[in-house]
Amino acid sequence: MKRDEFTAKTKEQAYERSKGRCENKLCGLPLQIGKIHFDHIIPCRLGGTGEIQNCQVLCESCHKEKTAKQDIPQIAKTRRQHRRHIGAVEPKGTIKSRGFPSSGRQPRIAKQRLPPRNMYEDTK
Repeated sequence: MKRDEFTAKTKEQAYERSKGRCENKLCGLPLQIGKIHFDHIIPCRLGGTGEIQNCQVLCESCHKEKTAKQDIPQIAKTRRQHRRHIGAVEPKGTIKSRGFPSSGRQPRIAKQRLPPRNMYEDTK
């Protein structure tokens, strides 16, 4: 899939919207020239576009963190699910039990049946 880059106009609009600050909700620090990153909110691999609605302005550290902790794992998961869906990956198979652990008890002694009683016999 081809990466959908932001145009210069989109970058200008996003920078103006950010008012020179990182758009990460937890950061908000002023952006330094040369360390401004224009990030796809929804990555291109997951259907994101190069439009202003999908663009956010981040500082370098916030962009690296988002890419490493959100984008890459989500893209990898989507690939795994797609491969499984089309049958490109064999299912793992059934889980085999190791059985129950031995309790250390002695085996049961076989019980012997008693002879039948004569119910009509006097027992005096």
